[in-house]
Amino acid sequence: KRQQPQPHQQRQQQPQQQRQQQLQPQRQQKRQQRQQRQRQQQQQRRQRQQQQRQQQQPQQPRQQQQRQLRQQQLRQQQQPQQQRRQPQQLRQHQQQHQRQQLKSL
Repeated sequence: KRQQPQPHQQRQQQPQQQRQQQLQPQRQQKRQQRQQRQRQQQQQRRQRQQQQRQQQQPQQPRQQQQRQLRQQQLRQQQQPQQQRRQPQQLRQHQQQHQRQQLKSL
C-alpha cells in the first residue's frame, strides 16, 4: 500500500511536467527568432549593397533598363493571350462562312 503514490503527490508531479513542456517550445521559438533575425540582417545587407551599386551607376540607363524590362514583361503577358484568341477567331470566321453558304443555298 505504501508504494502507491498518494493522490496529492501525483498532482504535484504533473504541473512540473507541464512547465517543462512549455519551456521547451519557448526555447525553440527563441532560437528560431534569432535565426530569423540573422537572416533578415543578411538580407538587409544584400539589399544595401545592391542599392549602393545602383546609386553608383548613372540614373538614366537604369530607368531605360526598367522600361525595357516592363515592355518585355508586357509583351510576354500579351503574347499567350493573343495565341489563345487566334484559334477562337478562326473558328468564328469559319462558322460565319458556313452560315453564309447555308443562307445562300
